[in-house]
Amino acid sequence: MASRVFALLIGIDDYKSGRIWNLEACADDARRMKQWLVQDLHVPSSNVAVLLNRQATKRHIEDTFMTHLVNNPDISQGDALLLYFAGHGSSMSAPRDWCEGKPRYVQVLCPYDHDTKGPEGRVAGISDRSLFAMLGELSAVKGDNITLILDCSFSSPQLAANAHDRRGVRCTLTEKARKEDLFSGLWRGAIGKKFDGEHGFYQDDTKSHTLLAACKPGEMATEWKEGGRFTQEFLAMKNLVPLHQLNYLELSERLSPAGNVSQHPVCFGRHKDRIIFDGIPFVPDMNFVPVEGKNDGLRLQMGAIHGVVEGTEFSVHSHNRHGSLNPSLDNFRVYEVHPTWSLARPKSINKRGGRGSWARITRWNARTPFRVYMKKTYSSLFRHLFCRSNPADELDGIPVKEGLNIIEVENSTMADISVGVHSRDVRVQTINQLTAPHRPALKVERKDKDRSALVIDEAARYHMHLHRTNPENPFRDQLQMELYLVDTQTQSRVGPNLLLDGKAEIAHKQGASYAVVLRNHSDTDLWPYLAYMDSNGVDIHLLYQPVSSSPAPTLPKNGCLEIGLRSLSLPQLESGFLKVFVSTSYTSLGMLEQRSTPIQPAPPDLLVSCPQLVHGAQEWDTALAILKISHETHSGRL
Repeated sequence: MASRVFALLIGIDDYKSGRIWNLEACADDARRMKQWLVQDLHVPSSNVAVLLNRQATKRHIEDTFMTHLVNNPDISQGDALLLYFAGHGSSMSAPRDWCEGKPRYVQVLCPYDHDTKGPEGRVAGISDRSLFAMLGELSAVKGDNITLILDCSFSSPQLAANAHDRRGVRCTLTEKARKEDLFSGLWRGAIGKKFDGEHGFYQDDTKSHTLLAACKPGEMATEWKEGGRFTQEFLAMKNLVPLHQLNYLELSERLSPAGNVSQHPVCFGRHKDRIIFDGIPFVPDMNFVPVEGKNDGLRLQMGAIHGVVEGTEFSVHSHNRHGSLNPSLDNFRVYEVHPTWSLARPKSINKRGGRGSWARITRWNARTPFRVYMKKTYSSLFRHLFCRSNPADELDGIPVKEGLNIIEVENSTMADISVGVHSRDVRVQTINQLTAPHRPALKVERKDKDRSALVIDEAARYHMHLHRTNPENPFRDQLQMELYLVDTQTQSRVGPNLLLDGKAEIAHKQGASYAVVLRNHSDTDLWPYLAYMDSNGVDIHLLYQPVSSSPAPTLPKNGCLEIGLRSLSLPQLESGFLKVFVSTSYTSLGMLEQRSTPIQPAPPDLLVSCPQLVHGAQEWDTALAILKISHETHSGRL
């Protein structure tokens, strides 16, 4: 499922017309907005179109609006859509027919070629009438979850002309374009449509979108080299308040700077009481699990099946939403572990922290070491790139941020991964003894230091989950996994079981479908969970887990469960793993997910509150299948 946020960001500092003074920070503001969307809200870069300076002509803005938003087949009704503009605004005298004969002004956004000659006359910008028609068309096909952010101003020509210093003001005069240019540049869908232009972009009865504007009508939007005042305050808000709890009106009120009486951000539209973006980007983070109070400690909804051991540490938070401020309220350490839950006490009895409803593992306290080999010539570079400032979080220079027991070894034959720091990238190569000895290297650009450091932690976490088993093996020889090719027409199994002694050799063809059959030969009902682990990287994909509302375990005693894998995309490499977890009581294993692709919305069953406390004995176990994959085309083997 694709991300549900799409944006068109426009930033213009340099204008084609010599009569328009250039700005300094609009392009950087657009870049910062994209950074916020991609890094904090996990929006794929492909979902964000950015037009800067000479790219942002009137024609190109309108064309990109149509291709990237209106006609984009990846956008569905209700997806969050953002149109952001940082640059000059302007005002022009309105044609008589536009305002019922009253002499009013038209507000326009100034593209790169504003007030210059174009193929159809002078470019008179994108008028309020045109943009409202464009947004109306977008709303008709994609829904009204549309946010318009304008970091510019539309002061009248007289007010702009009397400004003592135009530098740092995002407003300009329109000197050459005339009323007829407004007509010739009008958006086709706006022709013949009624429009009350009295308030320009500041219409409070709009149904199609919600407007966040840098200032009130008559005020001036200002900037400095560090950015537009409004955009800076907007982006700073993510570090001040949980955005998933804030509606547009509250946001605009919080943005009003106490020390800047000349510029007051405002919000307009019928949907201004909605949470920003209607809450779409703030999806549940699967790394958070529910907790509940238990005497002087907490009951954590994670246990041995998740990798929790005595000494595992976690932080407590008030919510579980991505991209929304969520500081730690307190820290706990596990002292008693059960298959699907555990008990914990505060790490410090002297600290009085808050009690939240969600917890996140901060230190796994893994028992099995994760062994890293690196070339000695790169030792100092590696440490410079990965080491944290806290020596307690290092082992011989290797980061152990999450208590994953990472150690450095002297020989590659003893290692789980090898690391090489090259001039342009860091190359991480798995050396997994369960599969072929040669593995392609995972490359991360050296300039992306945060990602480079995370790769080591992710690889260690992947290794921990891959090799983790229950030493007691309560369902040994009673849990069986089978793999079949599926006919795409009839959806029935084809041929024999591909798994033999826990291994399968697959000649994979593009579009081929498979099915996993789990057989339970025990006298106990089980809850099954199926994960695919890509041996060529650090990704873990949870392919199946039962919903919490299921009336009974989905793998009954002496029964079976068939799981279709039509959505499974086998890697264009050599191998992978299917790992099954089973338990005698329901739990959520969503926290196992580990993807190089952007965060996906959580299934509804992952939003449930704490399950009821399970009494009596619990059991859990695992089974592992190794897939050796070769890829074929219609003309034969590759």
